[in-house]
Amino acid sequence: ITQKKEQICIVGSGNWGSAIATVLGRNAARLPHCNNDVRMWVFEETVTLDDNTDSKLSEVINTRHENVKYLPGVKLPSNVRAVPDLKEACKD
Repeated sequence: ITQKKEQICIVGSGNWGSAIATVLGRNAARLPHCNNDVRMWVFEETVTLDDNTDSKLSEVINTRHENVKYLPGVKLPSNVRAVPDLKEACKD
């Protein structure tokens, strides 16, 4: 019998949510009982980047692996995925 792996979802992507996503993403990648994909629900908002272009925060997090608004300078693990839809982020 194969055991179903635990799915991790963080509800919130502010500085605390992004910080805990960093820890949980690293742990999920090394623990055999956890699904490698860690979802972080993001309240979708537009952010202005350093080059003065506007982008959706979830897209920035998923491409740069950094929450440039709430935790700038801290790289998120590549297995942390920003999801702007709460139902999608929490699904099994």
